[in-house]
Amino acid sequence: MDFLEYDLTITDEQRELQQAAHKFAAEVLRPVGIELDRMTPAEVIAPESPLHDVYRQASELGYSRTLAPVEFGGLGLDPLSSYLVSEELSWGSMGLGGVIFLASNCADVALAVGNPEAIEDFALPYYASTDGSICGCWAITEPDHGSDTVSAMVPGMEVKAPGQIVARRDGDDWILSGQKSAWVSNAPIATHTMVNVEIAGANSFDECAVFLLPLDLPGISKGPPLDKHGARSLPQGEIFFDDVRLPRRWMIVEPSGYSAQLEDHLTAFNAGVGCGATALARAAYECALAYTKERIQGGKPIFEHQSVRARLFRMFSLVQASRSLSRGVYVYNLTRLTRGEPGALHHSTASKVFCTNAALEVATLAVQLHGGNGMTKEYPVEMFLRDATSLTIADGENAMLAQIGASML
Repeated sequence: MDFLEYDLTITDEQRELQQAAHKFAAEVLRPVGIELDRMTPAEVIAPESPLHDVYRQASELGYSRTLAPVEFGGLGLDPLSSYLVSEELSWGSMGLGGVIFLASNCADVALAVGNPEAIEDFALPYYASTDGSICGCWAITEPDHGSDTVSAMVPGMEVKAPGQIVARRDGDDWILSGQKSAWVSNAPIATHTMVNVEIAGANSFDECAVFLLPLDLPGISKGPPLDKHGARSLPQGEIFFDDVRLPRRWMIVEPSGYSAQLEDHLTAFNAGVGCGATALARAAYECALAYTKERIQGGKPIFEHQSVRARLFRMFSLVQASRSLSRGVYVYNLTRLTRGEPGALHHSTASKVFCTNAALEVATLAVQLHGGNGMTKEYPVEMFLRDATSLTIADGENAMLAQIGASML
């Protein structure tokens, strides 16, 4: 039951890109992802950790800037080519795929908003760097405010509450005070961040702004990396801001444009999560399929048992459906957004919810098909199941996201 490529328009060049990314994922990301999964969070981000070498290699190959224009140092890939590469990287390691995917966040947003100063300060240096020395993250979630932060773009969900990080005006500068939660992906290794903050005195998540900034400024500190159940190769942690002074030009989105930019960003972001979840489901299915052809029970490979084949067919169907939905949503929305046209957030939300639920079911079945071996770290399906579980909670718990998506229909 091999996967069938439904898109007959894919070119030889795109297949070569896909094959090269698969080779890097199989030879580098998969083994290092497994190694990092077994380390402590402190060991994962330590200077000698293989995480840094993997990110450097990905940067050298251009995988950390697939959509950036060639003239800026990017690969200049079209959305379909970008999806093909991203799926392979996340197939190798969902966590490391996330590290690479998020690293370009600040640069990509600077380019998207079209602010010349932000492009000069954040986009051009990142795209010109090929040694992994610059890494971005997105700091939006706060300790007491998860889904509250998306209320600005969802009618009927307005939240009136003081933010746990606020920005106050001081002459031509802005002062940031407060913190972001321990769920900021890439924070422990990031050099730069995009941060969503409430304007002081607003008492509402409708009155927010977006800043880009380096994380080595006076007053910025980080908490220890989070010790998590899954996605352990993707470091996450808190960021603290103690009266951090920023120049006016680093506010790239003012309150008047906040909800529109947040919707665009979440549209692209959740499309990427759908791609990553699809890749994880595919990895779990392929491992289970290979195992059932090797494991002998009742005098023959368990693959020959009807009940095993029925479960494999269910897994295959879910992966193929996830790939079709996530790819279609990713290509449509990235194409629209790069043209400066509005995307379809509810479709990205549907992709995230469906594909992460599918990944959880596929990974669960993969563990069951491994029997007792599926409970051990000797086989990667044990890690895949933990990673899939984390995906249904991280970046918006699935039940909550389904409600948000339904409100947009």
